[in-house]
Amino acid sequence: METNRLILTGIVAEAEALRYTPAGVPLVSLRIRHESQQVEAGVTRRVNVEMAAVAMGEMAQSISALPGGDYISVEGFLARKSPQSNQIVLHICSLKTI
Repeated sequence: METNRLILTGIVAEAEALRYTPAGVPLVSLRIRHESQQVEAGVTRRVNVEMAAVAMGEMAQSISALPGGDYISVEGFLARKSPQSNQIVLHICSLKTI
C-alpha cells in the first residue's frame, strides 16, 4: 500500500453549508488557506496556497460548527474531486483547532 497522507494548517477561508449525501451521510466542502515560509534548495520562500477540502460524517458536523476564520490543523488524504476530474481535494480525517 502506498502512502497518501497530508497535514495542513491554515484558516478556514470558506465553508459551504452542511449537506447530506443520497445515503444520508453528512458532508461539508471547504477551502483552507495556508501561508508560511518554507526552505527549498537552501532558499527561504513565502508559500501561499488555498486547498479545496471535504469532510464526511462526524467530521463534517464538527467542521460545520466552526466559525469562519478559525485556524485549524487537518490530516487526511488527497483524491480526485470526481472520477472525471483532475482537480485534487483533501479528504479530512482528523481536525484540531489551534
